Amino acid sequence: TVHVTSLLRDVTHDADRVEVNLPDGTEITIGELLKRIDAQHPGFSERLLYFGDLMPGIAVFVDGQQGFMKLQEKVGAKSQVHFLPPIVGG
Repeated sequence: TVHVTSLLRDVTHDADRVEVNLPDGTEITIGELLKRIDAQHPGFSERLLYFGDLMPGIAVFVDGQQGFMKLQEKVGAKSQVHFLPPIVGG
């Protein structure tokens, strides 16, 4: 399950979650996950990628842990994924 922040919901038709079905025991990378989400919601990855990598400041959390391998981070069939934009302010 990919949890969708409010900044991306215009691409997912206001869905707060996107499901990508994988067989149990299967793992894919975040990069592959984004391709599969794009098949359902064109333009989703466009909002997160910059020159083929995650935009600076975008954090990926998989099952509550920050993923530092970016697009190479592995996710499983039951993983909970969050893409968090940078937090700014003063």
